[in-house]
Amino acid sequence: MKDIWKIAKWEITRNLTNKQFIIGLLLTPVMMALFGGVPLLLERWNQPTITTYYVVDDLNALESVQMLLPDNIQLQEADDSSTVAKTVQETKASGFFHLDSDFLASGEIDLVYNDRNSGGLNAVQRALTSFLQQTRLAGSEIDPEQLAFVTATAQVRQVPLEEELEPKTMHMIVSGVFTFLVFFLIITSGTMLMQSALQEKRDRMAEVVLSSIRPGKLMQGKILGHFVLGIIQLGFWLAIGLPVAKYFLDFPILEALAAVNLPIILFYGLGGYLLFSSLFVSIGSTMEDLQSASNSQGLVVMLPMLSFLFLGPVISNPDGTVALFASLFPFTSPAIMTLRSGLTTVPLWQNLVAGGLLLIATWVTIVMAAKIFRIGMLMYGKNATIQEIFKWLRYKEN
Repeated sequence: MKDIWKIAKWEITRNLTNKQFIIGLLLTPVMMALFGGVPLLLERWNQPTITTYYVVDDLNALESVQMLLPDNIQLQEADDSSTVAKTVQETKASGFFHLDSDFLASGEIDLVYNDRNSGGLNAVQRALTSFLQQTRLAGSEIDPEQLAFVTATAQVRQVPLEEELEPKTMHMIVSGVFTFLVFFLIITSGTMLMQSALQEKRDRMAEVVLSSIRPGKLMQGKILGHFVLGIIQLGFWLAIGLPVAKYFLDFPILEALAAVNLPIILFYGLGGYLLFSSLFVSIGSTMEDLQSASNSQGLVVMLPMLSFLFLGPVISNPDGTVALFASLFPFTSPAIMTLRSGLTTVPLWQNLVAGGLLLIATWVTIVMAAKIFRIGMLMYGKNATIQEIFKWLRYKEN
């Protein structure tokens, strides 16, 4: 165990002093903020602009009509009806209209609008309609209260089916975030593991290291070291992301974290990391150059990405057959079980079976990866073929 910790410490120190790791650590939350924050900023910038209409006001009713309009539509009184059209064009206003006694008598009015900037026409029309009705009502003998009661529109409130829907949404959001973080850490840590094994093999450092430590311990130390690095990354990102979510989005962080099943998330996150990191480091040991490693990396990445095929069916029916299959399949269970924990109450037997299958698959993968790693790190000059890898798996250690 002491040798494993030495290797892990060396991996941690080497990466924490690596410029690329530091840049990636700092750049990731920046990119997330850009992808998440830019749409919010665009939404804010897309707020309605001020729209102006000129009014030839013979009724001294400009203020009354203005009160019926939204804040982004402003009325300006025109000095002269003969020049109002020219004023609209020069100021690039949206249009003009004439409030006079004919409007009150006939209910007809010309709303002249500017083709280049004609926003708010419907709002102005509704305001003029309300003003006409109020003015006519004031000059009639009709009881305003009775008329308001008869013509009142229905006040429809949108009420969720259950009060528990809000916590469920909270669970889903937090589970989805953790699912993404687990997947992201698996990919980034796995890539770093593969590159670490390849670099040591190319620099012939593996020969020196393996002269004093067993290959299995070297591989386990690398996996442990990059796991700690992943926890450091995750802690750093959460330290930035949680206050941002709380301050800017007013998201109830503590309530959300208390509501989700953190032991389930941590178990499947750790199991998924060990499963896929073993694959990454073993494949890295069989490659001779970065180009070949990149091609093989794409094949390994496809395994955790299988989870994305099941996201739609699982979200729509988290208790269905597809969700059950994806939960029991070891290569998709880390992401799917993490997601399902926030969508539904997963039966105990499914947790036990899925967890057991994940543990078995992880143990088998680690054993196979250790055999591949032991021989692959000392093979130079070419990439290992599939036939050779299967032959290595049949070797028995003395």
